[in-house]
Amino acid sequence: MRGTAGSNPAPATKLASFALGLGLGFGVVEQVQNHPLNSRARVAIYAAVFLAFLDNFVLLPVIAPRAAELGGGSLAVGLAIAAYSFANLIFNLLGGFLADRFGRRRIVVWALVASPLAIASYAWADSIGGFLAARLLHGATGGVLATSLLAMLGDASSAGTRGRVLGQAGAIIGLAALLGPIAMGAIIMAAGLPAVFLGLAALLAIGLVPLVPCLPDTLPVSPKIAWGQGWRKLLADPRIRVALVAIFGFEAAVGIVAGFLRTILTAQRGFGEELGPVVVTTQSGMLFSLFGLVAISVMLSPWAGKVDQQGPFRVCMAGLVSVAGALGLLWGGSGLWIWVAMLLYGVGYGLIFPAAAGAIAIATAKEERGRGNGLFNFFFDLGLTTGPVVAGIFAYASSVNPFVTGLCFVGLAVVGLVVNVRK
Repeated sequence: MRGTAGSNPAPATKLASFALGLGLGFGVVEQVQNHPLNSRARVAIYAAVFLAFLDNFVLLPVIAPRAAELGGGSLAVGLAIAAYSFANLIFNLLGGFLADRFGRRRIVVWALVASPLAIASYAWADSIGGFLAARLLHGATGGVLATSLLAMLGDASSAGTRGRVLGQAGAIIGLAALLGPIAMGAIIMAAGLPAVFLGLAALLAIGLVPLVPCLPDTLPVSPKIAWGQGWRKLLADPRIRVALVAIFGFEAAVGIVAGFLRTILTAQRGFGEELGPVVVTTQSGMLFSLFGLVAISVMLSPWAGKVDQQGPFRVCMAGLVSVAGALGLLWGGSGLWIWVAMLLYGVGYGLIFPAAAGAIAIATAKEERGRGNGLFNFFFDLGLTTGPVVAGIFAYASSVNPFVTGLCFVGLAVVGLVVNVRK
């Protein structure tokens, strides 16, 4: 196993103890490794997941202001926000193929090293065109990294523990979502907006130094795999189709809530007047923090392992029902009901992510798991991008409440689950 043998475990001792205390559920890895991963390898994979998702959560609130500073109008600002997701969509699939073709560790390390350079390129951009190019580069590295890391996690988890392992990875992503804005605020207060990009790039680069040597190699190079090979076989598996439909429907709803929650908060009245932007921003942050904390709690609970015993259908269906309840409350509720809605959203995410991601790991052979996760991340990002766009179009063209559009997405996902299970 590359990068783990004969190294001093001292730098990872405290993190390893924490990881072992959580019972991270790693076991014997087939074919390449015939023994359990050591604690350093376990910590390295989870640390890589944290770093891989931290950057986007730090940068998301500053992309629009920076694009505007560079002279971008409303169209350019919108393109700057969308460019990351556009590149993600393409490179999710490419990253899955590369992870199967050239081996997990090689692709993960390449993407981890490229990520700080991509983030630093934001700071070097002195025009809106250069900023858009940096956004595309960052999206490309993010798409490859997320896909190859999920494939590595699937390889590194033993049968019967994959839902739990992917649930813990989801909890780490949720932790990055909670800490990212805090880190952004600290950097801006200390050195200003442009310093966020170089500061984050430096933070990631420093984190890679102890991390990269500890990453395990869970799949060797497979030179016989061609680009067009295996995709149809993956899509023919009903477990994979259930996972893809569930994550698409859910992420479409998440995108709608992220895009339109502020509108219902703004419409609320405090002491006879509409709430101001500072109050709305504060409330929105608190609501999304509640969402994240609930999701993390569910993903660390025994529910995350249900997919290993029951398959993805029941757990994903329960998650979608929870999300539908949240959308219904956001459509017609106000005040306390909005908090209940975000709690239900957190439950839905906590159920669906480990079930869907775990189903991919369970249903795929090791040599095709990269492409399986490429499909998973593609549908994840497709839903997140499509949901708010469609909701916005319907709201503008025919005054349809965005959360009603979200209910339609979730309803279609429920129908898709039923149809795929019956086939």
